[in-house]
Amino acid sequence: MKKAFMGPGKHIVFLLFALLLPLLCMIRPVAAETLQFPIADPYKATIFGTPPDLMYKLEKPIKPDECEIVIENRRIPDIFWYNEKFYYSTAMQDEEAPLLFIIAGTGSEHDSTKMRFLTQLFYEAGFHVVALSSPTHMNFVVSFSKYGAPGYVPHDVEDLYRAMKWIKADLEGVYKIRSYSITGYSLGAMHSAFLAKLDEERREFLFRRVLMLNPPVSLYSSALRFDSWLSPENLGNKTPRQVIDELIEAFSEIYVQSDIVDLDDNFLYALSQHINFSDMDMRAIIAAAFRMSSASMIFSSDVCLNAGYIVPVNKQLGVGDNLMPYTRVSAAITFEDYVDEYLLPYLQFLTPGTTKGELVRNCDLFSIKDYLGKSDKIFVLGNEDDIILNDADVEFLRKTFGDRAILFPHGGHCGNMMFKPYALKAQELIK
Repeated sequence: MKKAFMGPGKHIVFLLFALLLPLLCMIRPVAAETLQFPIADPYKATIFGTPPDLMYKLEKPIKPDECEIVIENRRIPDIFWYNEKFYYSTAMQDEEAPLLFIIAGTGSEHDSTKMRFLTQLFYEAGFHVVALSSPTHMNFVVSFSKYGAPGYVPHDVEDLYRAMKWIKADLEGVYKIRSYSITGYSLGAMHSAFLAKLDEERREFLFRRVLMLNPPVSLYSSALRFDSWLSPENLGNKTPRQVIDELIEAFSEIYVQSDIVDLDDNFLYALSQHINFSDMDMRAIIAAAFRMSSASMIFSSDVCLNAGYIVPVNKQLGVGDNLMPYTRVSAAITFEDYVDEYLLPYLQFLTPGTTKGELVRNCDLFSIKDYLGKSDKIFVLGNEDDIILNDADVEFLRKTFGDRAILFPHGGHCGNMMFKPYALKAQELIK
């Protein structure tokens, strides 16, 4: 199924946008013996991840079941014929157990490298596990999203909550489930916090524990930081278009020459083995990866809503159409452009009078600060040097969560997620 997703010819280049470089991070000091992550440079840590000899060793590899939901009579554009079904993964225990939902990071799928690792990590800790793609992933946008314009956290959380309720109803008739908990990494960590707050009102799950792995404090400011790394000050004599074109070219070669068939968490590492990075290039390549993930999200939304932002209104893209012109237009759109020109007008259409300030605040943990500070079931695990957090973000997490926030000194953005001390601490905090 995955290989079919990549498609031959022109579609290979476009579906590069399924790529993901999730966003964000962390808090409180941990015991000295756990602080030996060897990559001090946060950009290198973000790209290269954990050295193999320092990874948490999974006991016995499992193969999660891929499950699907099909919404009857949902309109699926011809160009997205392979996304008719909404996919998620499950790994269920034989006996009664608590169930843990895992929410993927920006642009990431339910069975990406990080998601497969977390699924097995928490399965080994005794949980039934359900892994869900990010609402910013193409499959989610096309096959399931009610709103169709991802990036606005309240709407994305509504979509996730609806999916979780359907999955809960299916599983409870087959498996013995003791309780429910939730975790997620990067943007999925932020979603987890908002899902917990929503559930306090609707009480469908009564989450016992919530674990936020490398969360952003503000989706908007974190995304703008990525965009700033594609500015002339960082790129020198290169333009954002040149950087992205080089990334597309490098990906094309990697796709042909290696076994990388999905643009998941292995992609940046594979790319780093293919070309050399300077410090500037590392920031640019991370930002370009985010931009391309964002481009996939924007293109998917535009086509599904027939919004006319990238593709002309009522233009019916077919399987044989050349997507490169739309690829280049999508990749040139900054996150701020998307907010100002697409997402905000859409929200104002749904709710007249909505302001940009309200949009930004509703995608910020500060908007639920009181709830996060008082709830003793919510924990944060992250890194002090996360590349998308500034000093104010770190201070916010420290003050809001207190002893419930654990901060490693190094690891960049999710780079040490498979580091044994990090993995063990995640298992400890979710139990």
